[in-house]
Amino acid sequence: MMREYPIRTLLVFGVLLRIIVLFFYQSISIFPDSQGYLDLSELLLNFNLSGYDGTRSPGYPLLLSFAGGTLWIAVFFQLLIGIASMVALYKILLILKFNVKSALFLTILMNSFLQVVFYEIAILTESITLFVFLLIFMVLLNDYFEKKAVRTDLKMGFLLAFLVLIKPFYIFVPFIIYGFYILKKKPFLLFFSQKIILLLFPMTVFLGWSAVNRINTGYFVPTTFYGFNIAQNCVSFAEKSPEKYKDIAAIYVKNREKMKANEEDIAMAIWSSYPELKAQTQLSFPDLSALLNEFSWATIKQNPSDYWKQVFVSWSDFWRTAIYWNLDEFANKQPGSVFETIWHFQHYFLKLFKLLFLANVVLLFIDFIRNRKWTSEIIITTIIIAASILQAFTTYGSNSRFSYPFEFLMIIVVLLQLKKMGFNRYL
Repeated sequence: MMREYPIRTLLVFGVLLRIIVLFFYQSISIFPDSQGYLDLSELLLNFNLSGYDGTRSPGYPLLLSFAGGTLWIAVFFQLLIGIASMVALYKILLILKFNVKSALFLTILMNSFLQVVFYEIAILTESITLFVFLLIFMVLLNDYFEKKAVRTDLKMGFLLAFLVLIKPFYIFVPFIIYGFYILKKKPFLLFFSQKIILLLFPMTVFLGWSAVNRINTGYFVPTTFYGFNIAQNCVSFAEKSPEKYKDIAAIYVKNREKMKANEEDIAMAIWSSYPELKAQTQLSFPDLSALLNEFSWATIKQNPSDYWKQVFVSWSDFWRTAIYWNLDEFANKQPGSVFETIWHFQHYFLKLFKLLFLANVVLLFIDFIRNRKWTSEIIITTIIIAASILQAFTTYGSNSRFSYPFEFLMIIVVLLQLKKMGFNRYL
């Protein structure tokens, strides 16, 4: 039955897994980031963005608003999206020439990782981001560059635009995809082809939302978090800031040392400093973010080596694994400890594949030098490596969340390499 009805098998597995998790974990996971999405979803429900502080972009809050502000309905949507993601992943594996049996097994295996379901029952962007990325790669890897249908380009343009609407950080993705198209087709007159849609749609979203923030906050930025984010990359050398910013540095360093003494995550020190900084400066959130942006770049300019060290730390953290749950919310301690044990082994499995993926980057580079072919593995790897580097320059803290939407793809790249090495009969 499994081989004859793979989609049905995936649907049954997906539903059963989520029922089991919800039976033991009867709660919606709320984290500090969640509130910003909920606040914007309320404004969207009221069709009024006047005075919005610009912290979040509207992609994910739109999903919350479609749920009418009811969190369990939003989680239900996310669970459905998670099951749809399974089907998309399965189709990607088929596109990449995995046989039906292997594609089915690998899809079930990868979707057995607990963080997949727990992101779906959390008010965070990860589940919908993963889904959109899988749809993008499903179109991209299916000979997208050879297709001339406007409908296909419109579909890809829409997906990329929605990805940017969820998280403006991903504005680099359309440029990489379009860059590959130009390189594959060679003549640079192709710059003006219909595939320019890949850039036009996402850039319209990016600039449009920045314009909304300009109206509400006075700053033409996709998110007013930008100053706080870059300040996180200054956490280890904030005391070396210019004299002009000594008051900010003093508050920042004081909270950093307090968190260090309490064995807390110092990456969040700027957020612990926020109430005191706000009281000290009497600035609104957008204005304080702009001031922190000035403080950060002035400090980085004076301490470039310290900044590069911090960027490396942020980049290294991208390759970690994380799960977002509240262990206290399990129905009782015993199933909670069982889930914790399962995740303990799963996260080592994921780490192994991430290390293998990094090792494979070198092999892919050597292979490209020899053959000069833009393979699926190279396209996937380029986007992942670009994400790992750019997020490291952008912020420090929760960096492993940036890698989550790419974890399935990392595993796929490693498996594709194994196929090339002669293990194709198993895949």
